[in-house]
This record gives sequence, structure tokens and C-alpha cells, in this order.
Amino acid sequence: MLVLLRMTLGSHAACVVQQAASVPLDVTGGVITVPLEINGGAATFILDTGAQRSVVTQDAVDRLGLARDKWVGTTMSGVGGIQSRPNADPRSLSLGGVPLVRRTLTHDTSLTVGVIPRARAGGLVIDGLLGRDFLSLFDLDLDVPGRRLLLYRVSGCSGRFLPWTGDYTAIQVTTPAETAIVVPVSLDGRPLRALLDTGASASLLAAPGIFKLGLTAAALEADPADTISGLGPRTVTVHRHRFRTLGVGNDVIESPSIWVEPIRLTPIVDMLLGVDWLAGRHVWISFATRQLCVAR
Repeated sequence: MLVLLRMTLGSHAACVVQQAASVPLDVTGGVITVPLEINGGAATFILDTGAQRSVVTQDAVDRLGLARDKWVGTTMSGVGGIQSRPNADPRSLSLGGVPLVRRTLTHDTSLTVGVIPRARAGGLVIDGLLGRDFLSLFDLDLDVPGRRLLLYRVSGCSGRFLPWTGDYTAIQVTTPAETAIVVPVSLDGRPLRALLDTGASASLLAAPGIFKLGLTAAALEADPADTISGLGPRTVTVHRHRFRTLGVGNDVIESPSIWVEPIRLTPIVDMLLGVDWLAGRHVWISFATRQLCVAR
């Protein structure tokens, strides 16, 4: 069903909020997945606002019969290391029946071929990561508890324009480094910058945030340790530390347990805000107006 709202304020251009698609979500093992259609075949991708470039696995390239670009490749860096491979060039790519193109001058559909953190999530084979190069052309109405993603085309809007009936908190965000959504948060009362990363199963405090909070290696010694993986083949050892509070807008979480590791992220931020924070929330990610709206 297509929903189109037009609101005109004085002499300003009309605010247009047009629903483009409704997409079912699956949330398994701490990852949010969406169904894509690539070259007419079904694929499962992780919804990943933390990824600047969308990624497809080599297995999916073979299964879906994706052509490789002989001239153009992509070098990507992440928690798991640095990769450089020739791109894949699908003939077609769609989400919820809506054709997808990248935010480039040529509006291409190219995908980086690489190793991703998860090969499976529950019973699903993961074929890739759907990143900001495709997602940022839309506003995302992301209802994780309701297992639904709505794509909207938004133009000429500002302020409180959402077609929601309930109340919500609007947080102004910054969008450095190719539309990355960087949210102002506070951790133990210290203001930090967090990358909203729907591809990260857990929130993580990185090197700049560790420095700002004055955390030392001795303070982390007694914390539980584990390994995590990101884009690339390597894993990283992290510690789970208990903080007093995490504040995002008007929402304050008491005694949050967050992974800590002195890694450096791109863009340079203090921490990742992951699926553990999103799990019980309905949010609107507005690339068009640079806002994160959180339903109360």
C-alpha cells in the first residue's frame, strides 16, 4: 500500500513523506535480516547502517550468478581487517519490490565481495550486508519488536513530520563519512558520539570513548572476555564492562553492560550503538532530515 503525505507550511516547499515499501524483518542471533531479490533470485542480507558499502559473499556471487567487474574493485576496512576484491555487478537488485540503486552519479547496483561476520543466523544463510550506499536514499521506519521495515521517500521536510500517531523523541544527528548516522549519547554522564549500527549485534565502546571515560586496562581485568568479528577475516578480543547509565535522547538505561575494546572505527566515533539497544525499540532513521526518532 502506497502512503503519501503532503504538508505545506506557509511559502515553503511541501513536505512530502511517501511510503515506498513494507519489508518483513527477521531478528535472529542478534542480527536484523531482510529479504532481497538479486538477479531474480532470493537472498538474505543483514540490515547494516554501520556499513558504508554493501557487501555480498563469494558463495552468494556463485549461487546468484553475479558478474564480476574486471576494472573496479573496493578496498574496505573493518573490525576484521582490510579487504580488496573486484566488485560484483548484479543486473537487478530490489527490496520489498522497490529497485535499489546506490547513491552515486551513475546510480549503479555494484556490491563489494567480501567476508562477512556471520555465515548463518539461526536457520538462515547470510548472503551479505545491505549498507548505507543503498539505504540512505530512503528514510527507514524500523520497528524491531514488530518485525517490520518501512521505506519512505522524504523531501522538503524538517522538524516533527513523522506519520506516527504516538509520541516520540527526535534526536538531531550528524552524518559524516557518506551518510553515517552519528548519535549524541551519554555514558556514565560523559557526552559521546555513537555510530548507529544495525549490523552490530552488541554496542561497543571504542578507543576514543575509553580515553574520554578514563578506563584503564586494570579496570577491565576482572570483566568477562569474548571475541567478536566484523568485516574481514580477523576476530578481536573484547571485555564486557558494567557502566552506571547509558543515555540516548530521553531514554536512560541503568547498569548497561557494554563491550569495550580500544579499536578505532570509521568514521571516528566513541562507540557503536547496536542491535542490543534497538531490540525493544521502534525508531525512524531519517537520512533526509538528519534525525533519529525514537517512539516512546
